[in-house]
Amino acid sequence: MNEDYVTVLKTYNLGTIAIAKSLLSDAGIDFTVKNENFGSIYNGFYTVSGFIEIQVRNPDAETALETLEELQKDSDEPGEKPAE
Repeated sequence: MNEDYVTVLKTYNLGTIAIAKSLLSDAGIDFTVKNENFGSIYNGFYTVSGFIEIQVRNPDAETALETLEELQKDSDEPGEKPAE
C-alpha cells in the first residue's frame, strides 16, 4: 500500500531536524526524512545543500504539525517554515 506523505517541516538546520525527529518518535508518529544526506564537507565544515524535509503520512499530518508547533515557533532560522 502506497500512502501519501506530506511535508511538515522544512529546514537546513540539522539540530532542528534532530529535535523534530525525537518529538515525532516520542509521539509515536512514523516519519521519513527527505534530503537528509544532501550535504558536503567544505573546508572542514559540514554544509547542507538545500532544505531537509520531514514527511509524515497524510492522516498523521495534523498531529505532527501540533507536535512540532513549539519547535517552529521558537525557531528564528530564516529558512525554516511549516508545511505548505
